[in-house]
Amino acid sequence: MSKRFRYLISSLLATVGFYFFLSLPYESHYYGLLVGIVLIIFCFWFGLGIVFDKSIYIRLMSIVMPVAFFVGFSLFATLLPQTFLLTILYSVFFGIINYSMFLVENVFLVAIGFRTPPLYRAAYTVGLILLLLTSFFLFDSLFSFKFIYWLNIILVFLISMVIFLYVFFSVTIELPDDGKDKNVWYYVLVPSLLMSEIALVLSFWPVGIFKGSIYLVMIVYILSGLMHAELRDRLFKRTWLIYVWVGVATILGVILTGFSGN
Repeated sequence: MSKRFRYLISSLLATVGFYFFLSLPYESHYYGLLVGIVLIIFCFWFGLGIVFDKSIYIRLMSIVMPVAFFVGFSLFATLLPQTFLLTILYSVFFGIINYSMFLVENVFLVAIGFRTPPLYRAAYTVGLILLLLTSFFLFDSLFSFKFIYWLNIILVFLISMVIFLYVFFSVTIELPDDGKDKNVWYYVLVPSLLMSEIALVLSFWPVGIFKGSIYLVMIVYILSGLMHAELRDRLFKRTWLIYVWVGVATILGVILTGFSGN
């Protein structure tokens, strides 16, 4: 069985599972999430051919983004209008994203052993876009629950840890020693703490759920870019100045949006 065929079969199976999740009664969605997570893990390990292969760390990193996307988009989709046609469209979108993730994860697995910089960089770019999309669904779903501020801080911190752990993994696999000389917790905890502090501000600042999620995604983009440059020893003045200006624009957007009352 070829890789592409395994990816297609696994994506179809995950898509069918997602469709049935949306078809569940509302009170059963949380049980459906648990079953769906197990299904996604199986689909990706089977599709990538690493059910009994690779280290535990590699196998866990290969399912971080697929599981996060499933949880985020599943919760997000339940907030959208539900008709038969729309459910089909949501499921098709989910299946396309899953297939794209298979391609990205496959390149990452190959890059670990054989180093293919051109293909890796393209996969990293696509992976970053998918990660930002996943982050939006997670943050938007989180803010939709309208939790108290301290719970927002904790949950954003935990979500951010998962996001930046994956960023660390996806960057360091290109390095000669796979980043073994880097302190992974420094690159995960510091940006996660910054994200939780911003979540605290957004919990009190009237920016709205959608805009607040977009602002957090922008911060993820900035911190991921800085992390990528620093890990590769390319954090030059021009690089961090670009991200500083993006950060300033994001902060101004938060402030102006808050004052406008939108």
